Amino acid sequence: MSSSAETVANIEGLLKQILISVPAPSLIRFKCVSKHWLSLISDPDFCRRHTLRNPNPKISAFFSSQTNEDTTINSITLGSPAGNPFKTLANSASALRILQSCNGLFLCYVEFPGEEEERNYPPVYVVNPTTNKFRALSAPSLAKKEEVYMFVRYGLAFDPSKSPHYTVVCVSHDILRGKRHSIEIYSSETGTWVKRFKALFFPSPSDEGRHIDTRRMPMHFDERSREGAVYCNGAIHWIRNRWEASLPFCSETDGVVETVGFERSKLDVLHYYDIGEESLRLAAATPPVPLVVKNIPLEKEQNFPTEFPHLIDRYFGESGGGCLYLIEVFEHCRTQFEVMEMERDYSGWFVKYHVDLSPVVAPRPGQDPNAFVVLFLSRDVETDGEDSSTDLWLHMPGKVVSYNLRTKSFKTSVELANRELFLALDDDEYEGDNYPYMETLACV
Repeated sequence: MSSSAETVANIEGLLKQILISVPAPSLIRFKCVSKHWLSLISDPDFCRRHTLRNPNPKISAFFSSQTNEDTTINSITLGSPAGNPFKTLANSASALRILQSCNGLFLCYVEFPGEEEERNYPPVYVVNPTTNKFRALSAPSLAKKEEVYMFVRYGLAFDPSKSPHYTVVCVSHDILRGKRHSIEIYSSETGTWVKRFKALFFPSPSDEGRHIDTRRMPMHFDERSREGAVYCNGAIHWIRNRWEASLPFCSETDGVVETVGFERSKLDVLHYYDIGEESLRLAAATPPVPLVVKNIPLEKEQNFPTEFPHLIDRYFGESGGGCLYLIEVFEHCRTQFEVMEMERDYSGWFVKYHVDLSPVVAPRPGQDPNAFVVLFLSRDVETDGEDSSTDLWLHMPGKVVSYNLRTKSFKTSVELANRELFLALDDDEYEGDNYPYMETLACV
């Protein structure tokens, strides 16, 4: 190699070392510097190295499962204003829905014009909003299922601290005649669906001896579980829908009083797919009855509750610290709730924090102090270790706040001047989930 060629190679290597430490948003802008920089930053090998070098980017925005009238995704941007990275994809589709966000990548469902007439089970899309790249995926078993009524759930697993590659899991079965789940695995490393196997349905002891028409199948993984999943600790998790998380009132059995009070439905279970063990599993332990529900007073004479709890929001997610969390907000006491954490061995939920926002949620003139939405839980990196705590991100009319659950104080506040960015409006009951967005150059 000549001295001039060696000098160029050294400069190239130095440039890569510098750029690999630059945050993803800046690198996207740097693509405009020259064709050479565009080629270097767009190179898949550089993107993979940058992803491994920057595994924990900060949350820069939140996206909602709700859409505007023009089908664009509702969003909230933290910090400097930025465009909606989903707008380009949404403009070419009749409907766009986010199913899951996972460390900067999104799993989405898109209906293109005329797609419903062609197939019943359109593909899902793995989207990187930072690079504006996406990949369409459809499980092979669903390719020829137009005439079969199928249960289908997808999940995305992506951990940039371990690998620049991601995994997509598809669980499906024939609702009318199925006896087993079909599980298919897609690997971005190979770009193919690498595995397919079967898994038996989960047995329900309470249904033993019952006629098939009266079975409740409380342990079954079916439409009662959310479409969107949560990736945590090497597993993809699906929890029950909000309307399945009932809290029936129990007062007597066969005329003999056993317990008086609300109890958790046995249907409220959790299913998860363990990536390493390649197995679909069940966490049958139901969440505890929230304190705000236990404290509902009973009528003295009839021993009957004065009101029934109405669940208006159910947040299910992880904090970035390897823990699964569950928050339930009830209509009769919106500002008081509990943050529940799942044991690492899935043996049960326990109450991690008691939250009372009433002293600190100050209403603005003409606004309801109860109007807020739980956005996300994140580990406080400034207090890592034994004294680490968790921040609760909340969206309230006109602002986003970060509430430290250990110190019970607000840490940050982002004022929102544009009403179109609101994920929840006024005091309307909120429906849908919110998804954190972090910039990443991860290849899809």
